[in-house]
Amino acid sequence: MPWRQAPSLWTCALPESALGWAFGSEGAGLSAAVQAQCAMQVRIPLERHTESLNVAAAAAICLFERKRRAG
Repeated sequence: MPWRQAPSLWTCALPESALGWAFGSEGAGLSAAVQAQCAMQVRIPLERHTESLNVAAAAAICLFERKRRAG
């Protein structure tokens, strides 16, 4: 699935069980082999004129959202 079609991190259902994250580079993203191992993909919604996020920033946002939902 192209990342632009992936569900938003803000609205998708994240599993409550153990969860692993895979983060790709800005340009190339994840390899097809890694994507094949993933149960789901999510995207971080960005403002219209924002090109992309640094992978460390994206990881921090995803981990924070996971923790926020866990309470």
